[in-house]
Amino acid sequence: MRKILDLMRVDLITMNGGKNNMKTILVLMLIIFGGLGFLFSPIVGLYCPMVMGGFFVPMLFHNELKYHSEKLWGLLPIRRRDLVNARFLFATTLYTALSFIFYFLMLLALNLKSYYILIGEQAEHLDFIAILVQRSGGSLTELGLFNLMYFGAFSFGLIVMTGSLRKHFKDSKTTELSLKKASKKEYVYLLLVLAALLLWVLIVSGFFPLGTAAAVIIQLFAQLVGAANGFLLGAVLVTIALFSAIYKYICTVLEYDEKEL
Repeated sequence: MRKILDLMRVDLITMNGGKNNMKTILVLMLIIFGGLGFLFSPIVGLYCPMVMGGFFVPMLFHNELKYHSEKLWGLLPIRRRDLVNARFLFATTLYTALSFIFYFLMLLALNLKSYYILIGEQAEHLDFIAILVQRSGGSLTELGLFNLMYFGAFSFGLIVMTGSLRKHFKDSKTTELSLKKASKKEYVYLLLVLAALLLWVLIVSGFFPLGTAAAVIIQLFAQLVGAANGFLLGAVLVTIALFSAIYKYICTVLEYDEKEL
């Protein structure tokens, strides 16, 4: 355990040493989304764990790739499994801690409803959480809906982050490419997410009317979501993400042990 903690300390020093552009970008994005969560809607704060999931691995290993020091680990008297353990523990712990910080910040914004002050008289018509609660037929409270959405965002970010970490151990060039230019597949995924969010906003705001069949499906889904005030489905999503992280960790241990450094 002492060796794992030492390796985590080395990664922390490496991440903070020199000029880390990825860390600067991530901090700015978190400040922007966190601020918009207070000024517009706590729903915007859901982007924080998702953004961290995509940027965490490039941020952690930016300097290592920049100065081409990744082969150093093959020369040091450490087990490969120890390095995998240290980096999975470091990334997961840091990601979870920051996600909980933003969870409590957005929970504070939900309770204070600070966005009502900025929006003014139109706040009730633009409060998407309140609108979704009304459309759910009372099966969810605002807190339950917010918890469900945040747990879902946290689970998505954890799956993305552990997947990126596995790819980094398998081939660090994939992380290096992600620092320079996104692939076409990543752009497609981004467009699909943005299109889904836009469609959801249009449905909630009433600009896009639902048909009878779609309304029935929405009601059935609302019944599933409303179980235990959304906590049950949220716990299922987090459990799936944890099992996914464990699976990727095991795969990484096996793959990195056979990798030629």
